[in-house]
Amino acid sequence: MATLATERLTLRPLIAGDVPALQLFWNDPEVRRYLWENQELSTEAVAEIVVQSETCFRDLGAGFFAMELLSQPGELAGFCGYRRFEDSDQPELLYGILPEFWGQGFATEAARAVLQYGFESCGMSCVIAATDTPNQRSVQVLQRLGMSFRERREYHGLDTVFYGLANEEFSV
Repeated sequence: MATLATERLTLRPLIAGDVPALQLFWNDPEVRRYLWENQELSTEAVAEIVVQSETCFRDLGAGFFAMELLSQPGELAGFCGYRRFEDSDQPELLYGILPEFWGQGFATEAARAVLQYGFESCGMSCVIAATDTPNQRSVQVLQRLGMSFRERREYHGLDTVFYGLANEEFSV
C-alpha cells in the first residue's frame, strides 16, 4: 500500500490505529452533515470502514488514505480515497476534511494526488464521485479536479449529484 506526498500533505493508507481519531472526525456534526448520510458512527462501524478500505487496497489497488499536513505530522486532518460504488468494481472518490482546514485547498490537493495514483498506478479507467446537492464546497472541489457532471437524482433518500472523470480526461 502506497504512501502519497504532495506539496503540503502526506497521504497514507488508513490503519486500525486510526479508528479513534476517525470516529471523532466522522462524528463531527459539520463533517457528518454531508458524509455517511449524517449518521453517527460507532467504533465498530468506523473499524469496519477501515477494514473495507484495506479490502479495496487489496482488490482495487487503492482505498482510503489518511490526510496529514506536513506541518502537523501524525495528526489526522482528513481522509481521501476510493471505495467500491454500490458493491461494484467502479471506484468512487470520497473525501472529507476537518472544518478547521476548510477553504485552504487541502481536499483538492489530496484528491488530485489520489486520482493521479488511481489512474497511473492502479490502472483505473474512470472514477465517479457523488455529493449531496447542497454541499457546494464539495461540488466545487469536483469541478476543480476536472470532473464532469453526470446526473442529479435521489440517492439514499438525499438529493445527490454525480460526477465522473475518465483517465484520458485527467490532467495533473
